Amino acid sequence: MDQPATTEFHDKADVSAHRIAKVYAESLLNAAAGKNQEMAVLDELDSLVRDVFAAEPRLEVLLSSAALGRKARKEAIETVFAPRATRLFTNFLLVLNNHERLDLLRPILTEARKLYDVRHNRLRVHVTSAVPLNDEFRWRLESEVRGFFRLEPVLMTQVDPEVLGGLRVRIGDMLYDASIRAKLDDIRNQILSSSSHEIQSRRDRFSN
Repeated sequence: MDQPATTEFHDKADVSAHRIAKVYAESLLNAAAGKNQEMAVLDELDSLVRDVFAAEPRLEVLLSSAALGRKARKEAIETVFAPRATRLFTNFLLVLNNHERLDLLRPILTEARKLYDVRHNRLRVHVTSAVPLNDEFRWRLESEVRGFFRLEPVLMTQVDPEVLGGLRVRIGDMLYDASIRAKLDDIRNQILSSSSHEIQSRRDRFSN
């Protein structure tokens, strides 16, 4: 009986966290834009969350631990980041520390990416294919997406031999109309044809 209420509480907390993260993300990018450091700062934030935290999960726990105290966290930030990161990014971490918001670094990264893409007319296109996309397929896919959405596509690719249909394209939660669907299907069919040819070539080499 208590589970629905608990779930609702977590959902509200998550929404609230992302709203706050969006405010911090906008502040960070606004400050970075004034110094022509948007991409540099975004890369630093991405590297911290994706690379550093993955390699040193204890650092993420340390930064987000309320038990450690602001002063100790401030010293850690100055020691670890000041010699390596831009001053703007280090100061941003110190601001988050002062407001006890270092636990929001992951949602801040998500919101910062979204905001940067909007400001620069970029569209993230998540592509999963059965075989790696070669340059021609990448160019064709980018051209179709660019022509349809009038935005600059940023392909986020990964290979999964088990993907159904040979190609899966996701752009947010958008649904595609028949025109772009047909063009994507045409690209998919070429990928499948290329994959079949590669498999047959391997079989021929093995037989020989």
